[in-house]
Amino acid sequence: MHARYLWIAFLAPWALGALAAPPAERAAALDRMGELNGVALACRFDDQMRRIKQALIDTLPKQRRLGARFQEKTNAAFMAFVQAGRTCPSPAGFAREVDRAVQRLEQAYAGAGS
Repeated sequence: MHARYLWIAFLAPWALGALAAPPAERAAALDRMGELNGVALACRFDDQMRRIKQALIDTLPKQRRLGARFQEKTNAAFMAFVQAGRTCPSPAGFAREVDRAVQRLEQAYAGAGS
């Protein structure tokens, strides 16, 4: 194999890895979406639940473990919210939180593929 191609083969995985977000950053972004979905569920913010789920569909690789993690975080956040007797945030403020979380998710999973 030509030396130039050997360098490309050697550097390509490193270069692609440098573009991907670290696994902890991806997990944190996904967890935040689950937390927000739990609050949206408790507060009956149906439009925000749809936005969150659509963002996941549009952004995440199609992997069962990611969906399971999201569901676990949603359930835990819902139960914590209800048990603590928290009051619902304003719809506008909550929508801004979802906006930020969606942007964070898109950045963390950019180039992740399906």
